[in-house]
Amino acid sequence: MNKILLLTLLFSVTSLATEQVPKLSGTINISVNSGTIDANFQLENIPKIKDYLIFLNSGLNIQYFRSEKDNFNYAFEKSYNTNFSDESFGYYFPDNKDKDKFLPASIHFKYSGKFPVISDMDKASDRGDWKGNIAFNGRTIRTDGFQTAWYPILYDIEKDKRYEKLSYDIEVTCLDCKSIYVNGSAPISATHGIFKREKPTSIALFAGDYDIGKQNNSYYLNSGLSKQQMSELGKMTSSFEQYYQDNLSLPYGENIVYIHTTPISKKDSWFFVSYPTIVTINHANDGLSGFFEEDKSNWFKPFIAHELAHYYFGTYRVFNSELGDMFSESFAEYLSLKLTKQLIDEKTYLENINKKLDKLEGKTFTAIKDIKNKTDYGSRNRYVYTYAPIIWLAIEKEIGEEKMWQWLNKMLTIQTEQTDFKFMIQTLASVLSDDDKVNFLVENYFSNKDAIKVARLLLKDTSHKRNAQYEQ
Repeated sequence: MNKILLLTLLFSVTSLATEQVPKLSGTINISVNSGTIDANFQLENIPKIKDYLIFLNSGLNIQYFRSEKDNFNYAFEKSYNTNFSDESFGYYFPDNKDKDKFLPASIHFKYSGKFPVISDMDKASDRGDWKGNIAFNGRTIRTDGFQTAWYPILYDIEKDKRYEKLSYDIEVTCLDCKSIYVNGSAPISATHGIFKREKPTSIALFAGDYDIGKQNNSYYLNSGLSKQQMSELGKMTSSFEQYYQDNLSLPYGENIVYIHTTPISKKDSWFFVSYPTIVTINHANDGLSGFFEEDKSNWFKPFIAHELAHYYFGTYRVFNSELGDMFSESFAEYLSLKLTKQLIDEKTYLENINKKLDKLEGKTFTAIKDIKNKTDYGSRNRYVYTYAPIIWLAIEKEIGEEKMWQWLNKMLTIQTEQTDFKFMIQTLASVLSDDDKVNFLVENYFSNKDAIKVARLLLKDTSHKRNAQYEQ
C-alpha cells in the first residue's frame, strides 16, 4: 500500500485534546519609574512531565522555588539553550540521584528583577527592542505572554510544548501607574487590582501612564483614537474575523484589545499579538490615529489581518517541532494575503506578492522537508514571512482554493502530539485523497530546494501582468 495512503487511513480527524492547564496565583509589584519587578507566585495543577524546564526571564533573580506546604526550598539547576529560548533561563529540580528530574504538582516562586528604564531616545540604541523584551519606556511596562517569561512557563522538552496559557488569579500593584491591564481581563484605571480568569490564555501585561478607551465591547489602550475611529477600527476588525471564520469553518474568539506603546529603541517598529491583545509599537505621536490618515488608509490593514490570523495559527493551535514557527507565521501571512485580496483591494495584494517575489529573486532555500532545526531556515524572517507564504500560494494554485481552506482546517483541528513534516503531509493527503497529486506536491514543493523556481513560474506572470493594469 502507498505510504501516504496508509498514513491517511491511520490519521483520524478529531477535535484537539483537552489538556491539564496549570493555574498561576499570587502577587506582583511593579515600578515603571524604577524598572523593578517583585513577584511572589504559585503555579499549581502542574501536569506530570519527566523531561522539562521552567522558563523565567534571564533578568529575573530567583529567591526561591518552594514547596506547596511552604516548609522547604527546592534545590534547582539552571540551563540556557537558544534552541528553546533566547530570553530565558530554564530551571529544573534534580532528583536525589542527580540523574533525573522531578516536578511537583505545585510550586511557590519568589523572584525579582531590575530592568533599564529607557525614556531618553537621544541615548537609546537604534535597534534592540523586540517582542520578548521586558520593556520599560519611562511611562509603561510592556511584556508579551510567551517570550518574555515574566511569569513561570513550563516546557515539556519531549513534546516541544510550552504551557504559557494559564488560568490565573493574580494581584498586581503598581503605585506609579495610572492603569493596569492583564491579558484576558478588563483593564482598570487604578494602581492596584486583582485579575482572574478561568479560560487559559497567555498572560501579557501592560501597565503605566495611559488612557483606556472602550467601544462596542473592545478596549483601546493608549490608542490616541477618537470614538469614531475606535468604531471604524472595530468594524474593520469584525469583518476580518468574519472572513477567517467563514473560510476556515472555525469560530473566531473574543473581542480584540488594541494597545499602542513606544519602543525603547530609536528605529524599531512592529506589531505583535498575545491573543486577544494586538500591540502596535512605534514612535508615532498620535498613537493609532495615524492609521486613519487619508494617504495611508490601507498600509496597516494587511498587518492587522496577519495578527488577527494568529488567533488560529498560534492561539487556537500552537504548533511545535522544527516547523512550528514557520507554520504559525507563514500561514498567518498567507491568510493575510488572501484577506487583502478579498476585503482590502487587489492592487495591494498584487503589490505584496510582487514584493515577496522580488525579495526571493536569486535566493536558494532549504527544502521544507529538510528543516531539522531553526538554523536551517537561514534568514528566519525571509523564510517564514516571504518564502513559505509564496509556496502556500503556489500549492493553492495546484489544488484549488476550496481544498486549500480544507487543508488549513485540518492543520488546525487534527489531533497529534507533533505538528511536524509528517503531520503536514498527512493533513494534506486527507484532503486530496489523491496519492499521485500528493507525491507531485512533495516532490516539487516540499522536497525540492528549487521549489521557489516552480512557484515563481506559477505565480509571477499572472501577478505582474495584472499589477501592470493598475499602473497604467
